[in-house]
Amino acid sequence: MAEMHEPQQQRSREKVARILEATASLLETTSYDDLGTKLIAAEAGVSVGVLYRYFADKEAIVASLVRSWLQLDVQIAERVTAEPLPDRSQDLLERLITAYADRFREEPGYRRIWYHGPRIASLRADTQQTDREIADRIHRALVRGYAMPDTDESRRRGRLAVEVGSNLLDLAFRDDPMGDTEILADAALMMDRYLFAPLRWR
Repeated sequence: MAEMHEPQQQRSREKVARILEATASLLETTSYDDLGTKLIAAEAGVSVGVLYRYFADKEAIVASLVRSWLQLDVQIAERVTAEPLPDRSQDLLERLITAYADRFREEPGYRRIWYHGPRIASLRADTQQTDREIADRIHRALVRGYAMPDTDESRRRGRLAVEVGSNLLDLAFRDDPMGDTEILADAALMMDRYLFAPLRWR
């Protein structure tokens, strides 16, 4: 897949932003298979020629859109863990789960791409890096506020906990666009119990 041509001028960046916003909006009512560059260009108010100046095809547009969402995912972890920490670590994890659940509920196109979008190989490394950055933010907050030991083992558990949380979010929203509240509540509980479980004997 060809990479996006990175715009340098403000007007070009605004056009790219309109294309991404239009794609997200269209995905609320249009399947990925039915989505086309002509449709996206019309929704964005640009010509097809302008669209192809920045994107090779619709997959490149969706990949760029997903990368922007991944950046926001890291920013959510930064924001939630920078706020005054609650008394219990589980409450902090509940705040994080709620913030990510709101993405499924409120972000145009997010849920459809999550479940019905293409599997874009070039995004794998971006997704893995995002998970590592989120786990790092959570780990630092747990060390700072809840006496989590700052060790390789606790960091490893943090990365696995983020993986578990992501899969439980997937399960919570698979059949319910508002999210299964019991699964979401259990996600924070399961992550918290695992993160603070006694270390195994080696």
